[in-house]
Amino acid sequence: MTGEKNVPHNVLSDAPRPGMARQVLLELRKGRRKHLWLICAAMLGALLMWFGVQSSRQAELTADYRVLLYSLPTVNAIFLPLLSTVVASTVCDVENRANTWKLLLTMERAEDLFCAKWLTCALVLATVVTAEVGLACVIGVGLGFQPVPAGECFVLWVSTLSVCLFVATVIECLCLFIANQFVPLVLGVVLSFLGLFSMYLPPAVSALVPSSYFGLMSTVRMSYDAATGAMAWSSIAWPVGHLATIVFLTVTAFALSLRAFARKEL
Repeated sequence: MTGEKNVPHNVLSDAPRPGMARQVLLELRKGRRKHLWLICAAMLGALLMWFGVQSSRQAELTADYRVLLYSLPTVNAIFLPLLSTVVASTVCDVENRANTWKLLLTMERAEDLFCAKWLTCALVLATVVTAEVGLACVIGVGLGFQPVPAGECFVLWVSTLSVCLFVATVIECLCLFIANQFVPLVLGVVLSFLGLFSMYLPPAVSALVPSSYFGLMSTVRMSYDAATGAMAWSSIAWPVGHLATIVFLTVTAFALSLRAFARKEL
């Protein structure tokens, strides 16, 4: 009896559990029925269209690839917080709608379920970010810009994905503890709205806004000469301090959420 009390959610400690890869595959199948990939493709298409229109205006002035590295994080700050929210919300929506948490947790541990859903979000977002960076580079070359160096592409990929994972981690936590999915979606919209204006916020304030980190981790800065109306782009060192901050916040949010979900009474 004593041993059974320590087993969370009435899951027997010696019961066979599916492997993590199998659980992630199951979550992806659930997402397919919710048209998750189609939604991601539509949002990614809108993002790239906005990026392409914005970049085409600059292509008439310069062929410097750094224009692309400056423009894309700005567009990301608007679209990707909402996309990350939609991904995390969709992955958790099936259980919330049908209220099947208790049924699931009789067959697998709460920790395994939480990790499987997080890994599913991470896999989907990594796929989206990879497609985004690759297609953005192709669009840039098509518009007449210089090819973006592979090292710069990697930095952009890591920076973008790290912010997406932080947003998805926070949203997953909300979805697992709040049955009403409207609340997480509102947060995603708010983050996208703040991302639109993050570049106009003071640095001390923008550092408190997760969506502003798309721009804060950019390796390109733009300077504007009011007298001549000319714009110039310059490379700067990768702000790894901001990267360390967002990684720390993601790990902390993940650990606290995992612990709380494992102890939650459903």
